[in-house]
Amino acid sequence: MDPGELDRILRELLLPDTERIRRATEQLRAALQNPSAVPALCELMAHAPDPQIRQFSALLIRRRLNTRWRRLVATHRESLKSLVLSALQNETEWDYFS
Repeated sequence: MDPGELDRILRELLLPDTERIRRATEQLRAALQNPSAVPALCELMAHAPDPQIRQFSALLIRRRLNTRWRRLVATHRESLKSLVLSALQNETEWDYFS
């Protein structure tokens, strides 16, 4: 899955248009069925220029892996841990009170 396509879908979800949100929600559900969606979300979490997209990507990763974490191969778990820590260290937006 192309991170650019996921970025487009996530941006649609942030718009104040109910119909576009409904369509984007359907597209996101379909996209998340693809096994390559989690790596694409990881790419967005680490490198998207928009902090809302980075945060949304992190949330979706957490939701996708919440029940699947133990089934991941140990090397994938370690890779994801490393990526998340790196993304946190590089994060520039720390607005806790908005």
